[in-house]
Amino acid sequence: MANLVRSNPFEELVNLWPRDFFSRVEPGGSLAVEWNPRCDVSEGDDAIIIHAELPGVAAQDMEVTVLDSTLRIRGEKRGEKKEEEKGRTYSERFFGSFERTIAIPATVDASKIEATLKDGVLEVKLPRTLPVEPAEKKITIRAT
Repeated sequence: MANLVRSNPFEELVNLWPRDFFSRVEPGGSLAVEWNPRCDVSEGDDAIIIHAELPGVAAQDMEVTVLDSTLRIRGEKRGEKKEEEKGRTYSERFFGSFERTIAIPATVDASKIEATLKDGVLEVKLPRTLPVEPAEKKITIRAT
């Protein structure tokens, strides 16, 4: 019989926070931010569509690649915020790399994949090469 172990994700995060936080401080005091963009995957008869939220990331700061049955979206987010008010200046710079990998089926035609970036959302269209077949198939058993 297996033992049940209760896990508290918040407690685990708090226990790792100080070590993880300080390991991301770069020389000079800059904070390296690591994040993963949220992705929605929808499937139609003729294509799979992936939407990745990438606000503030320019197209030249990201790349989309396919290797075998894996789609990879990776890049770097950079930004600077500067506010001036009543003789005081507040300035903040942030940067960080990201990477998402998504398994794709063998029926995707990698040579026809298209990616577009609009309003901070990356859309990747993965056309299918073959029509989708039913998942269930009866196999004939041969007696020997």
